[in-house]
Amino acid sequence: MFGGRLISPLVSVIVLNWNTPQDTLDCLKSLKGLSYPNYQVLVIDNGSSDHSVEFLTDFVQSHSQFTLFSTGENLGFSGGVNYGIDAAQHLGACYIWLLNSDTEVAPDCLDALVTAMERDPAVAIAGSQIFLQSQRNVIWHAGATFIRGINQPRHLGMGANQNDPRYSKTSPVDYVTGCSLLVRARVIQQIGKLDDRFYLYYEEADFCYRSRRQGWKILYVAESQLWHKVAGSSTGFYARTYYEVRNRLLFTVKHKPHAFPLVLSYLLVQEILKPFLKGHWKTARFGLRGCIDFFRAKFGKL
Repeated sequence: MFGGRLISPLVSVIVLNWNTPQDTLDCLKSLKGLSYPNYQVLVIDNGSSDHSVEFLTDFVQSHSQFTLFSTGENLGFSGGVNYGIDAAQHLGACYIWLLNSDTEVAPDCLDALVTAMERDPAVAIAGSQIFLQSQRNVIWHAGATFIRGINQPRHLGMGANQNDPRYSKTSPVDYVTGCSLLVRARVIQQIGKLDDRFYLYYEEADFCYRSRRQGWKILYVAESQLWHKVAGSSTGFYARTYYEVRNRLLFTVKHKPHAFPLVLSYLLVQEILKPFLKGHWKTARFGLRGCIDFFRAKFGKL
């Protein structure tokens, strides 16, 4: 029995791999220890150029609740997750859990997420309390918010101690990171999948914002805990600058168009002018390219 139910709702766990087979394998081994009784793990290889598929195949094939898929090309975070969402919907999942491949989950991590959502049918999305793998009692994410005006995302609790009372209770938030994001399958049917124009960064913020516009709640669940290696499967610094600039502009024009002049001015100064004046010309160039590509409506992969 789970939460008063005879049958626990089926959860599809989407783990996206891109050239990080050892991190992914470590994550899968921790998922084996979940106490939640009804889950399946969909490992999505996102066009890896290394030996990831061969490396992961033996482990996946030896565990019935794990399945390995290959996209054939790098679709970015949003495209790879959407590939997994299609598979999860086909399998009839009630919930879909997006989980970074460079994480280690506590055994009751998923139980806590599902319990919180089962208690409140108005919650569309729930996220975990995430700690640094390198400093296991230091918080990396306890939900997130946006700084008003400039749409600057800010993780709550970053750098705080595990025992900090401000982050010890489940609470509503603006959004949660795609590192650990549990969503009701029927919410996706209502608002759609991730916007693959983002490719990388801001897609989960956009996804949460779209759900909130439809009247749903977003929840940070303090009892759901995991550890994150941080940026284990991310991209390079300069490409990140590009995506941050372009995608923040895209997010702003989608959801807060009145703030667009302020956000554009902020990005021009912080991500382009300041790096240029400091001699960080490559950073400035990638920031400028992100800005130009936004105005050219050139989205997706850099």
